[in-house]
Amino acid sequence: MTTMAPDRIVDIRTLPGTRETTAYQGGGLFPILALAPNGDVVAALRGGAGHLGRQARMEVVRTSDAGQSWTPPNPVADGEDDDRDAAFGVSSQGTLVLLYQREHRYDADGNYQGGLRIADPKPIALMATRSLDSGLTWEEPYPLSFESLATASFFGKVVSLDDGTLLASIYNSRSFADEQSGQMSDIAYLIRSLDDGRTWERVSQIAPHRNETALIVLSGGDLLAVQRDDTAQALHSTRSQDGGRTWSPTTQITRARQHPADLVLLSNGDILLTYGNRNPPYRIEGRISRDSGRTWLDCLLTFSGHLYGYTTEESRLTDLGYPSSVVRGNGQAVTMYYYNPSMRLAADSHQAENNPFYSHQNYCAVAVTWQEEELIAAVEDATSGQ
Repeated sequence: MTTMAPDRIVDIRTLPGTRETTAYQGGGLFPILALAPNGDVVAALRGGAGHLGRQARMEVVRTSDAGQSWTPPNPVADGEDDDRDAAFGVSSQGTLVLLYQREHRYDADGNYQGGLRIADPKPIALMATRSLDSGLTWEEPYPLSFESLATASFFGKVVSLDDGTLLASIYNSRSFADEQSGQMSDIAYLIRSLDDGRTWERVSQIAPHRNETALIVLSGGDLLAVQRDDTAQALHSTRSQDGGRTWSPTTQITRARQHPADLVLLSNGDILLTYGNRNPPYRIEGRISRDSGRTWLDCLLTFSGHLYGYTTEESRLTDLGYPSSVVRGNGQAVTMYYYNPSMRLAADSHQAENNPFYSHQNYCAVAVTWQEEELIAAVEDATSGQ
């Protein structure tokens, strides 16, 4: 049985082998980690702007010492408009694959003009690029064609099936109208590539009323997906036994405003789920499953302290989350997340001038390096007899 409010807590930062490092200062939103063939950990993330802004670009940073130090950001995709909303991963052939959205809905002054009709010409382009040398150099980005997903966004890790098929999650916020309310809603989909990430096709639906979806391939080939819902913003899980073509009914894992998910497999077969808790005490949290995601232990892992920012009389927003984790073959692991501790709320997000929502200032990406065996042992101690 899954407890959505576990009372046992393990602070990963207190383990002997854990270290915290600032991997990116002045940006680094929405990081996604991948293990490159040369052994480096590579993070794809957003730089040049905050949540909105035509100056935004897709970048990578990398570490060759398990997260103790990170390279300066290297631009991968920097078009004339807003490059954002990525999925990132490595294929069975060692190719790094980056999928992302290029948002065109800005006016000449850089103000975001979301809400255009789907019929308007090319409000969004879905883009792809690849690296054949562990992320040191990248192909020229090129557009993908998904006519049915005109305003879609990618999310999370690109994963690989045993036969080399690549899978990525994508969601469309304008494709489903609720028959009772008449309002638009989200649908989460899966797309696949049969040619090492060059082209993508075969769209299949995962679930309605879901958006940002984390994927993991389980032993035996089943898929586990953990998704954010489009109302309470809690996490829900679903499974597929046929390569993502059909999915089981969903099961809620977290409470409201605890999202989005990342999944990584540990060497003992456990699954580590991490997410951002946007309720007090505002931190990065994790859960462990020992049965391939069917249930989650009554033990809460924490990867950060309280991230709620500064004490101030005016209304402020604490922006945090989007953790991503990888575990190297030697048991060294990295979890990266971003946050901005104190951001003034803007009256109108469609106006760029003096709007913190467009600024990358005060954002940072933090890398927490930890030892897999220490985490496994700490969870075992906390759940003995459970």
